[in-house]
Amino acid sequence: MKKIIFTFLILLCASFCAAPALAYNTSAVTNMQAPYAVFYPRTFDNLIMDFTLTPTRADTLKALSIRNLGTADNYYQIKYMALWEDAGPSGFQGMGIDKELGNFNYTSTYQSWYLDGLSLLISTSKRFFVSIETFFNVSKQGTIIMQIPQLLDNNDNGIFDIGDYGIFMSSLDNGPIDASVDNSNSQVINTSPTDSFGPKLVITNLFDGQVLNSNSLMIEGLARDPGDTYIRDFNIIIDGESFPVQELDTSYHTWRYDWQNISDGSHIISLQAHDGWGNYTETGAITVRASQQTISVTNSLVAIDKTSIINDGLDKATVVVTLKDMDNQPTANRQITVETSTGVIISIPNNNSGTDGKVSFEARSTSLGVKTLVIKSGTTTIKNLSLTVTSPGAIPGILYGDLIKASGPAVYYYANDGKRYVFPTLKTYLSWYNDFSTVKTITDSQLSSISIGGNVTYKPGVKLIKITTDPKVYAIDAHGVLRWLKTEALAKALYGDNWSNKIDDIPDPFFVNYQMGNDISGTGDYSPLTVAEAASSINVDKGL
Repeated sequence: MKKIIFTFLILLCASFCAAPALAYNTSAVTNMQAPYAVFYPRTFDNLIMDFTLTPTRADTLKALSIRNLGTADNYYQIKYMALWEDAGPSGFQGMGIDKELGNFNYTSTYQSWYLDGLSLLISTSKRFFVSIETFFNVSKQGTIIMQIPQLLDNNDNGIFDIGDYGIFMSSLDNGPIDASVDNSNSQVINTSPTDSFGPKLVITNLFDGQVLNSNSLMIEGLARDPGDTYIRDFNIIIDGESFPVQELDTSYHTWRYDWQNISDGSHIISLQAHDGWGNYTETGAITVRASQQTISVTNSLVAIDKTSIINDGLDKATVVVTLKDMDNQPTANRQITVETSTGVIISIPNNNSGTDGKVSFEARSTSLGVKTLVIKSGTTTIKNLSLTVTSPGAIPGILYGDLIKASGPAVYYYANDGKRYVFPTLKTYLSWYNDFSTVKTITDSQLSSISIGGNVTYKPGVKLIKITTDPKVYAIDAHGVLRWLKTEALAKALYGDNWSNKIDDIPDPFFVNYQMGNDISGTGDYSPLTVAEAASSINVDKGL
């Protein structure tokens, strides 16, 4: 008798195979085409790639691996290769203007440059540049034709590993998957040591049109010579008068000039310097205006586009702050700071107000709850904002801190951690609330979707409690801590002549919701009013 064996091959990739990474194609990468150029030894900020990345959704850049299709390498020609985010005027300016994200590493095994460990949020799109710094002595000529290779994820884990190619995002939405992105123009690294370039001079804390609100300012900037010689005759020109810049740090290429006795009105500022070979640089002039202004909290405005966000770290609330003075005029060049609750991520691309007095920032979070944002300028508090962070399945119309119930009689407290807390007794409830007028009703299925976080304890400072099997009387401190009142005289001093009427008995099973604290030996050890005022909500008392 023949045995017929049927073999069924069932492919259940959804359950047993690694989920394939998302991906995008070259349409998400706009190549701005770095132009043809000749680079010389000892020069920096040499542009070799210019591209804009537009992910399919808000995402975070984690790593980038690129290749040179030309002959230049990191042994003889390329000393450093850097990645920049476009900042300041549109286009590549490099040192002191664009935002430097880091230097690439080179792997000879895979003949590529890579930069990982990034964490750059891209909400819509961002423009990036790649530049090189050449060696002091270039012994042979090299060419550069930069390429973002077609995505190669060798182990298909969606995460960059050395030897992978392409652009890697935190969502695993990596690319490009259809083709490489090649720079059409080439650049040449010349061996000629001729230095005909003047120093590069940048002011980093002043910009054209800026309004100063002080009569003094430490002007700061960067200065570096492309020929790698020293900088001499470095001066700042203010309103046509030349002043020597003396605080020059050649190790970090930084400089400072202490500008004092600034008069109100417009001022024209530029920089000029020679390098060791006599090459000269003079920067374009900027105009700033000095005007003493006092910020008015009453006149200043704060607008937030939404007061509730989802806890995915991507959803955001945008806040626009408009600073105004006592005359209701915009106050420029003022810095704001934002103090927040735990778990809030604040993004401030530029926290100095513009000429219109406006400065904006974004708030994100991955933790649930009602968050507080305190917006300040200096020591002045402009506004306190509340931002509710919910889960994607949040119930419409229900906020953290609400009282909720379903078809049954039980009432729950909906806390900042997204859980509901039980009132074990009516007396516990009445220590926090006078009635049930604020209770919101939801469906049974909605209630069941909210997990129970625990029991509510008595509000601190309001009642005294004891259990039926123990004669001791306890005061209630923050976070459900019980403190024994050692004498009747002490109870009377703290709670008045009718202190005994404030004692509630709690059943033995609920005593475990509390923890024991230090005994109260004197009136200075405990204040019912103070602890009651501090426990402004159940969220606060539970530290949520």
